[in-house]
Amino acid sequence: MTTAALPGPRAARAAGLVFGILCIYFTGVFPPFANPNELSRFQTVVAMADDHTFAIDAAIARLGDHEDKAVDRGRFYSNKAPGLAFAAYPVYRVLRLALPPASSGTFDPIFVLTRLLTVSLVCVIALRRFAARLLEIAAPTAAALVLFAVALGTPYLFYARSFFSHAWTAALLFLAWDRLRRSEQANGSGRGGRTAALAGILTAWAVISEYSVAPLAVALTVRTAAGGSRRRFVHFALGAVLPLVLLGAYDAVSFGSPWTLSSAREAFREYGDLAGRGVFGFGLPSPRIALAYLAGPARGVLLFCPFFVWSIFGLVRWWKSGRARADWWFVVAGLAVFFVLLSGYPNWHGGWSLGTRYLLPGLFFAALPIAWVLEGAWSRGLFLAAAVFSVAVHGLLTASWPHFPPEMPWPEVTGSLWFLERGWVAPNVGMLFGLTGAASLVIPAALLVWAVVAAASAARPARPVVPVAVLLGLAPLAALALRPPEPPYFGRLWRAGVYGAYSGLDARRVEFRAVALDAQTPEERSLAMRVWRWLGPRGAPTAR
Repeated sequence: MTTAALPGPRAARAAGLVFGILCIYFTGVFPPFANPNELSRFQTVVAMADDHTFAIDAAIARLGDHEDKAVDRGRFYSNKAPGLAFAAYPVYRVLRLALPPASSGTFDPIFVLTRLLTVSLVCVIALRRFAARLLEIAAPTAAALVLFAVALGTPYLFYARSFFSHAWTAALLFLAWDRLRRSEQANGSGRGGRTAALAGILTAWAVISEYSVAPLAVALTVRTAAGGSRRRFVHFALGAVLPLVLLGAYDAVSFGSPWTLSSAREAFREYGDLAGRGVFGFGLPSPRIALAYLAGPARGVLLFCPFFVWSIFGLVRWWKSGRARADWWFVVAGLAVFFVLLSGYPNWHGGWSLGTRYLLPGLFFAALPIAWVLEGAWSRGLFLAAAVFSVAVHGLLTASWPHFPPEMPWPEVTGSLWFLERGWVAPNVGMLFGLTGAASLVIPAALLVWAVVAAASAARPARPVVPVAVLLGLAPLAALALRPPEPPYFGRLWRAGVYGAYSGLDARRVEFRAVALDAQTPEERSLAMRVWRWLGPRGAPTAR
């Protein structure tokens, strides 16, 4: 049997191929809704390329207004870190040679292509390098199982097909670490110096794309300094200078000082108040927020991606092996500091979002240790069950509207399944070929089943046996779907309002009106009126 025919490599290829296809298959946009996070970044790209300025005033007039803005001296700017926009700028300029300028926000083909050739492309490259590093630690079967779980059972896939910075920075940070390892393996050659410089560029570019990843970047810098080569560290540091200079120039032009970040000039009062608390909006670590990150029913990592439990055992096994201690310390210290600092952020949930998006930049480092502990049959079997559950949950979450508020517990069934039952499906390529509704989801569903079958083959021999492990993974989601919990009143109101405003399937707001009129208390009635003014048609909700 050739290597390509073995279960491990076959499962790894299946997971990687499905990941890449789904990045293309789903457009990631929900007209007429334009996600402010994406629109704000894209307007910076458009402003630089078409208006030759960092200010997005003209782009707002053409593409739409939103709350993710900074303001200085009467002009508006994106309130986002500019790194992703800088990377997308040359891509957009090349695309403009063949395509007209953006005219309808994030609904233009040029936006989707810009996203594909920046975020999605880099995320695919990082996933391939992650697979290669896993193979240095474990057998091909174990590496394939971890790759399957990370690629298809986490929010990484969704944010890889979005113009957010979270999957982008996860990819950059991992590629930076990968390049650093490559420079060490070059044994001081000239190529090793260039590779270390590239690691520095990638690390700093992650920081200027999402400021909150600074703890991971600092940990990687310390890891470089502790590596024993002063020459390598100098190259790394010199590489990091370029992105930091770009950020300083952007801030100086936009806000009058290279030390003034966009978050210090928030135009939206609520965001400005948040940024003004503590240090850049971060306060003392909160056990409540830490618990919500891990086990909250709306965002909890261990409830949506339970296979990360294996990371704990993997770290223990990694330490006992005595191998790559510098990387062990980098992973443990970097992730610990990153998590503790983020647990001091009051807006930890990220508003309307899928999963704990602020933790996503640490994804690859959190998953890397798992490969150390998938040697035994019980470990593989139970891990397969946890991974299948995670893949099914995220497949369901992203099959329809994916942006949920923290007031929506178990959003895979209280939100996405609720939308699917009413015919609301995430826009996708299949719709361009006449497939509608659930029919357009047959292709991605078949691809996910193929990836699960390939991963199940790689898990053998497993305990419990593979069919039982797969059923064990699907059982909790099936139980939730059969008896979905009832969201709180705001969650039901928000769900019906979003469905009416953005699905195009309830223009008369039948669902929304029913929930609004079901208000039982004065507080609920007041809330219903506020949300109706926000998401409903004009006028008060009346029975019809």
